[in-house]
Amino acid sequence: MADRMNGKIAWVTGAASGMGKAIALAFLREGAKILATDLNEARLAELVEEAKDEGFGEDVLVTLKGNICSDDDCAAAVAKCVEVYGAMNVLSHNAGISDDFTLVEDIRNEDWDKLLAVNLTGSMKVTRAALRYFKGEWDKDEDYKASIVMITSNAAFESATGGPAYSASKAGANALMKAIAFEYYRYGIRCNSICPGPILTNITESAPVFNKKGSVIHQTSGYNSDAYKWTGGIIGFPEQISPLAVYLASDESEFMNGNSCVIDSGVCLSR
Repeated sequence: MADRMNGKIAWVTGAASGMGKAIALAFLREGAKILATDLNEARLAELVEEAKDEGFGEDVLVTLKGNICSDDDCAAAVAKCVEVYGAMNVLSHNAGISDDFTLVEDIRNEDWDKLLAVNLTGSMKVTRAALRYFKGEWDKDEDYKASIVMITSNAAFESATGGPAYSASKAGANALMKAIAFEYYRYGIRCNSICPGPILTNITESAPVFNKKGSVIHQTSGYNSDAYKWTGGIIGFPEQISPLAVYLASDESEFMNGNSCVIDSGVCLSR
């Protein structure tokens, strides 16, 4: 199937790798135009090359280095998207980092603050920048529609699947999604979240060394032992997440708002 996103102009965060990259490419294949942002310029260049190999050029894919924790960078991304394409009507927010499974009793303030700053406050700054533009467009045209799709995590519901800082940040981001859905649906703006289970991405680069005490508890506590183990168990791939992002960003999902879509092969069912 193709052309499901014709007329969609999307800002995709965390687009240089993992789920963000898979979603950016999926959007392109379905007819969208993309502004792709990430902190990693080298990987953004790799995205551009992959897109070129599939026949997508600068007319549908533009990249911009950006930090989701920076108000200026978030505003610049929206401005760049509108400058290049004349509009924006989709935000796909995927950027985030992981913790190292340090237990609550041992976690350092600076590590907690960093996780919340990126995964929760960063999500607020990204969505706030998009909402300011979306709301302004609705004020000019009440037929205007926009969609926000946020990647959170099944750790928002099952904290054993992530460390305490990560789980708290993703639960907060999920609550933010619902607040946006409630506050802005009246303006033609929908907001939904995708809550993946374990997906093979490079997110662990943000915490390359796991806390030994926390890892033992999280990996050997018997949690979901019938359905999932951290090593050798159920693990998904970014390309298994991107079709859901296409659906939520497209008009096919116009009756969906404020939904937390868990996609984890049933991990959350097994306890």
